Amino acid sequence: MFSDMALAATAGYATAGAVFAVSFLWRGVAALDSAAGRGSWGFRLLIAPGVTALWPLLLWKWWAAQRRKA
Repeated sequence: MFSDMALAATAGYATAGAVFAVSFLWRGVAALDSAAGRGSWGFRLLIAPGVTALWPLLLWKWWAAQRRKA
């Protein structure tokens, strides 16, 4: 019972991270770091697992960067 709930929570977190990673690697990485924004798609694929794992932190930083611009 508990293992099923833990597995479902982990799968949900990973799914949310993967969905976030697509948009972040397309647009968000440039908003946080201009040098990374000029990086190749090979570089972006290289950082994709980290973005997927750390998506809540990166979402917060991306949101804060957008608020500073406005």
